[in-house]
Amino acid sequence: MINKLILSASIAVSTLFVGCTTPNNNHVIKPNVSLTNTYFKALSLNGAKVEVFEKEAYIRFDTKDAITGYLGCNSFFGSFTTQDKNISFENVGSTKMMCPNMKTEDAFANVLQNTKTYEIKGETLNFFDEKGQKISTFEAVYF
Repeated sequence: MINKLILSASIAVSTLFVGCTTPNNNHVIKPNVSLTNTYFKALSLNGAKVEVFEKEAYIRFDTKDAITGYLGCNSFFGSFTTQDKNISFENVGSTKMMCPNMKTEDAFANVLQNTKTYEIKGETLNFFDEKGQKISTFEAVYF
């Protein structure tokens, strides 16, 4: 009788502990970050992974419709407008230093010229061209 009672209590306690554990799920759904006042590091441009040579390429959107960032060698600035998921960049300018590797620089400038729409999912920002093809991926970075 005592053995049955101990066995029953052990099963009940084991069930309680197993039932209260959280499954090991590494996929955490994060809320969408804001387009403005978020530092977005470039991960891919025109389908190619971004290589960092001096400093990482990034874009930051100001609440006053201004953009700033780093193309991979030169800083850039300009303005942007959005309506729903449409986005356009205007009056974009940059510093004009000559750098040993202009690959990221040229790809980023091309993305800014060809972006028509954007999408934010969690901490990821994607830009799309006029055909709806993804042309770049950025990730939010926190300091």
